[in-house]
Amino acid sequence: MDEPASLDQRLAQHAAWWQGQALLVSRSPHPGLGDLWLPLADGSVAPGDMDLAPEMLDLDRLAGPQREPGPLAFVEHVVESDAPYVRVPWLEAILGCGIHATIQGGSMRALKMASSWDEWPLADRSRGPAWRATLLELLERMVARAAGRIAITQTLMRGPSDLAEAALGPELMSYSLYDHPRELTAFLERAAELFISVLQDQLARIPRIQGGMVNPFGIWAPGTVARSQCDASAFLSPRQYAHWIWPHDRATCEAADYAVIHLHSGSLHVLEPILAGPSPQAVQVSIDPPPSSPPLAELLPAFRRILAAKPLIVDGPMEERDLEMLLANLPHGGLCVLVRQGTW
Repeated sequence: MDEPASLDQRLAQHAAWWQGQALLVSRSPHPGLGDLWLPLADGSVAPGDMDLAPEMLDLDRLAGPQREPGPLAFVEHVVESDAPYVRVPWLEAILGCGIHATIQGGSMRALKMASSWDEWPLADRSRGPAWRATLLELLERMVARAAGRIAITQTLMRGPSDLAEAALGPELMSYSLYDHPRELTAFLERAAELFISVLQDQLARIPRIQGGMVNPFGIWAPGTVARSQCDASAFLSPRQYAHWIWPHDRATCEAADYAVIHLHSGSLHVLEPILAGPSPQAVQVSIDPPPSSPPLAELLPAFRRILAAKPLIVDGPMEERDLEMLLANLPHGGLCVLVRQGTW
């Protein structure tokens, strides 16, 4: 029987992956969304939909149990990791959006801050600092309780275009491409600055592992890491994305040494600028079911295109036969497949 790989060997495999020279595979249970578990500071659990304020959260329960010190855990090839309560749209809350929790829907949504640019300067941003402080306090508690057994990573943060869609609504955001380009550009610049600032606050509180860090996908890198995203690209043309959004997504990615940008399998029409330069260093594609996305087999040409330029993470609900199909038809160097055994 082969000896278990040492931590140095495992991290060397991750370093090689970033260079397009290694394959990473992990299978993990994914129960799906289900009802939203929302522990409240009064000791209860939210029984129904509600507007949420940061002081209402029970950070003690959200931080999880204290672990016994021990070696870093892996799930097959990737590091076991956790991030501060990703159900909260933290960046939107810090920007100033109201937050509404939908218990049976299993999610939270950010409430629009303005319906016109005349309203935008008047929007209430007073709760933003409290949300930021709450995120960082939760992160610090999680780091202390992890005891080196799992990696704590940045929370889920949406990119500048996603913040625009949330705070302004898709209608105002879309019309502003033509009617208010200066205002939209200023918003996107501010959103990118906020993303970078909140990311840096988190990275400063996360302990290094062998001089590097672990990203939210469980992949270690020999430097700082970031996960960005651009879900709002779904309703933008390739030209609109490249001109309006990509400069700001690129800025969020350049804030770290090793960045991954999150895309959905139905929104790969924006790949050209993402693949053209050095940052982000990798692309993650979440697999959506048809009709929101082409079937997995039809995505192979796009996956090959990505792998020809930089590492790729394919992430989503899959059967073992789907994994076998990917491994049989894609180059292994720089490929990571995260098999979620369940539904989104």
